[in-house]
Amino acid sequence: MEMIDWVTCKIPFFYAGSLHNGEVISLTKDGEIEYSLCKRLPVVGSHDSRIMIRSLEFDAAGNTTEIELSGNPVKFLQGHNLFGSSDLLNLMYETILKISHNLGAIQPSNVLGQIQSGYYTLSRVDINRMYSLGNRAQVLSYINVLASNSRTKAQSSVMKGQTVYLNYASKRWSFKMYSKGQEIALPRNNKHGGFIMPPELVKWADNKLRIELTLKSKELIETGLNLASKWRIIEELDIFTDYSDRIQMAPQKKIDNLTETIKLASVRSTYVHWLNGEDPRLLLSRPTFYRHRKTLLDHGVDISILNSKKSENLNVVPLCKVLELKPAEFPHWVSGTEFLFEPRKFC
Repeated sequence: MEMIDWVTCKIPFFYAGSLHNGEVISLTKDGEIEYSLCKRLPVVGSHDSRIMIRSLEFDAAGNTTEIELSGNPVKFLQGHNLFGSSDLLNLMYETILKISHNLGAIQPSNVLGQIQSGYYTLSRVDINRMYSLGNRAQVLSYINVLASNSRTKAQSSVMKGQTVYLNYASKRWSFKMYSKGQEIALPRNNKHGGFIMPPELVKWADNKLRIELTLKSKELIETGLNLASKWRIIEELDIFTDYSDRIQMAPQKKIDNLTETIKLASVRSTYVHWLNGEDPRLLLSRPTFYRHRKTLLDHGVDISILNSKKSENLNVVPLCKVLELKPAEFPHWVSGTEFLFEPRKFC
């Protein structure tokens, strides 16, 4: 069950005048205007969920012809983002219809035709999936293991609070993984403006692991996915799977007699430090660390992922297995209710 969780785009939109929420002006020390920037205007959707917009392009009469839009279309249309549609083109079409209705700005047929055709560009798209474990405690245990046993080719994982980030510093794409049950259990997250999470959905989310993929501007441009029209012929699940396959999970198990097998004493010493839970990057120069890492990778050990002794006794499933499981399905009873917005097929 994948879902479009965030979209930032430049999209056609007609409005008589300019759409913004004031301006930020930068002055030089001499009091001259250096530059000005229009602030984004919040448009209220379902249950006080909001999409942020501002005018980008204008016609000769000063009317808006293109806007920058940023936000969660699913939450804007149904009030929450526990689950929802992955149909990006139709979600965006429905979002534009709702924005235009709320602003009292009926869109000309040519503008709607451009949106239906995907004639706009994307600079950020988030796709998420939900997975079920036994209970919330197992989800949190699994996340703790992820923090010390997962990485991408470029970077080790980063843990902040109870959230694990992969490819965290990348300007192209990244993952974050967290307990959805724990997130919505917090009072500030259980309430979105006028939307109060019903107990049935709180219970449903309690044992769910949320995995979110963020595709950023550079990655979208390089893959051609910055053109919204391309999303008509692709499967969001295929995109998600392509990037999740890039996550590396190291077994990080002690290998019998490895200290006797490694010939170089310096590499043996590095392995022992790693085995004891120390970070070799703090003990070695950068060239030496990568030289030792390359040698130990031949023995099935990746010292760039810290060895967590505690993780050996946790009853969790390796990441590669989780990603192969059938994703969590939304509760059957939400179909036809306000808790699930299913976009019409315009595109």
